[in-house]
Amino acid sequence: MIYFIIIGIIITLFLKRNPLTILTIQLKAPLIMIGCLLVQVFLAYIAYSKNLYYPFILNITFIIMLFCLFLNRHLYGVKWIFIGALLNTLALMLHDGFMPVSETAMKIANLENFSFKGDSRHRGMEESPFWWLGDWIPFFTPIGTNYVISLGDVFVGIGLILFIVRNSLKGQRE
Repeated sequence: MIYFIIIGIIITLFLKRNPLTILTIQLKAPLIMIGCLLVQVFLAYIAYSKNLYYPFILNITFIIMLFCLFLNRHLYGVKWIFIGALLNTLALMLHDGFMPVSETAMKIANLENFSFKGDSRHRGMEESPFWWLGDWIPFFTPIGTNYVISLGDVFVGIGLILFIVRNSLKGQRE
């Protein structure tokens, strides 16, 4: 997602807007969103360090985040982020708390040596009628840190770019 944020900032600067002005936006339930993100980071840590997985808690944090995004749907770009997060949440819920990942897409992205050990969210893609919700789109970066992303990630990325560009004020200085 960091690349989508960087693209949004570059476009914003190109349009002579100040991306720092988005920090003044009044979000609804910001502490709950931050709490959900912190729980997800903690779950990733214990998955990596102790090989313990809590998909039910992960799913709950995504559902709560969806509710918070819904509360902020009036902000430009948040509807796109909501749709993407909804698609990703469905993928997690339909696959026991794990995001399915296409091994073919990983090979295309030069990630064939990637291991799922300690990964709190991802598993190899099995035969599933909902494979299209998983990570199957190779995403190449200029510095070689390639990824495999989902359709939900694409929607979230577009939403982040729109959020940064459209909510940044022109000519404002902080």
